[in-house]
Amino acid sequence: MRSLHKRARGVAVAIALLAAAVLPASCGSTSSTTQPTASPSSTIAPASTSDTNAATTTSTAVSTSSTSAPASDATATTASGAALSAEDAQAVRDLAFKFWAAYNAYDPDTAVSYLDESYRTTKEEVIRNEISRIKSFGVTLGMSEKSAPALTGPDQAEMYLNMKEPIGTRTILMKFNKQGDAWIITYSEEEQ
Repeated sequence: MRSLHKRARGVAVAIALLAAAVLPASCGSTSSTTQPTASPSSTIAPASTSDTNAATTTSTAVSTSSTSAPASDATATTASGAALSAEDAQAVRDLAFKFWAAYNAYDPDTAVSYLDESYRTTKEEVIRNEISRIKSFGVTLGMSEKSAPALTGPDQAEMYLNMKEPIGTRTILMKFNKQGDAWIITYSEEEQ
């Protein structure tokens, strides 16, 4: 009887690891992770009322990045010399981590609310499926900053993130546009 329980547990662990491996591949390279945010910012695009819950339910995620620029830096610069203000860099950073916090809170409504309308129409179903899959296995994905947000064009920024999952770490590229005073996600995919 005890042997049967050990075998069943081993099968369950194998299924969970397989699901975690299949998750990023099944979603067209989109990956999932999260980071707690310090506090909501008025420069972040509006989200659903569950935004507060998503940010507080992921307090176990920890940033492990040692290569990213501190939030207190005056600017984040690109190779071309264009600068992203410290305020905008922090707003982009906060938005990225709120997006992934919604994944770990298993809250697809909040996650898709951070996306640009045109990107939302192409990614919403994928995001809902990914969140459903990680919820069914009780997976928590970890996110840390790989590179600081950088300006890539007028009112456009990008940043790289490390996504830690049960079977390894992946690199995620996220892109953002500034619409008025708010930043919105226009792209989030795994880098090959």
